[in-house]
Amino acid sequence: MSESIAGGPGVFVTAQGRAALPSSNGLPLTLTIKGEGATASEAVADRNAQLERVRSAANNFEVAVEVGVTTYGISSEDDIATIDWAAMAAADAAEAAAIADGSAAPPAAEPDAPATRTVTASVQVKLDRPNETRMPAFIDALVDAGVTDLDDSLNGVNLGQMQPFLALLGLDTARDPGEDIWNAATADAISRARAQAEAIAAASGRPLGPVRYVSVLMRSHDGENALVSVAVRFGLE
Repeated sequence: MSESIAGGPGVFVTAQGRAALPSSNGLPLTLTIKGEGATASEAVADRNAQLERVRSAANNFEVAVEVGVTTYGISSEDDIATIDWAAMAAADAAEAAAIADGSAAPPAAEPDAPATRTVTASVQVKLDRPNETRMPAFIDALVDAGVTDLDDSLNGVNLGQMQPFLALLGLDTARDPGEDIWNAATADAISRARAQAEAIAAASGRPLGPVRYVSVLMRSHDGENALVSVAVRFGLE
């Protein structure tokens, strides 16, 4: 409003533009391969072995594989699996009996059980989608290769009427078609806004001037098209 007041006479319109979403056949499958070991070298070797099985499955279906950057992690937990609980219980009972009859002094506190550390080497892998008729067989091949973490890029949560509002807040969980598609929809919206403004300017008897202000109000999609809503203010000559 302040821009309108300071900008002089003009036409303020809103419009929605659209651009076709890419074909689902062009969207990749994404999976995460995580190798584990007592050392980073062991974790990488485990990751490489899993990756080789995935590559083999992909090659059988003539599917391209894109491997991302490896990330590492270290976790630690008590090594309770190596403790002989029966022997410990028998030793505690014997020690308690010795203390009771005065033949032994109370024991000193024992150190905690050693902790085990696990190193992980994780990498994200993108796979092209095979022909849709071959997709079930390809997924089965990935399962046979040991894949347990697969994300189909087509997946998303349908939030109904709340979807556009969450999209406005950057919380849209649906697939993102990429900036090129959004920009095309934005350009279409501005073109539609100009057509409205020219009609209004013609009705007022004054020629339409340049764009003074543009704001993207919302990004969303209807399953087939990317939708961008804009508010545009044009000056009047």
